[in-house]
Amino acid sequence: MDFQVHEQTYFLSLAEDERQWEVFVDTPDGPRAVPVYVDAPKLGPIVVLQEEKHRTPN
Repeated sequence: MDFQVHEQTYFLSLAEDERQWEVFVDTPDGPRAVPVYVDAPKLGPIVVLQEEKHRTPN
């Protein structure tokens, strides 16, 4: 995904092999990597709760 901030173009990509985001900024000398800080703890497995459907007896 490309986006602009203060007239500078950035490119956001997901490095699937490393499971992290990569950000690059376009410079006259070519793209430059921008460090990405992750302040969220790693999550465990996702648990999904489903509501049981109650049946009305005939």
